[in-house]
Amino acid sequence: MFPVAIRVEVRNNRGVLASVAAAIAEQEANIDTVSFDDRDGRYTSMDFTVEVRDRVHLARIMRRIRALDTVVRINRKKG
Repeated sequence: MFPVAIRVEVRNNRGVLASVAAAIAEQEANIDTVSFDDRDGRYTSMDFTVEVRDRVHLARIMRRIRALDTVVRINRKKG
């Protein structure tokens, strides 16, 4: 397992953190850290560090998160 940083931009709705965390857990990944950046009250950026097995595992996690209604954008953070 190795840590990967991802940024998830979401509509700022009640329960969105729980939904994203559940999507990560469904893919059998662990969340190491999470932080937030409230952009304008309507949208929030959430930065996660998750433990993944390999690139295929990461792709499955990101695909599952992307499928959530509240998610606007998701990407892997570099560096």
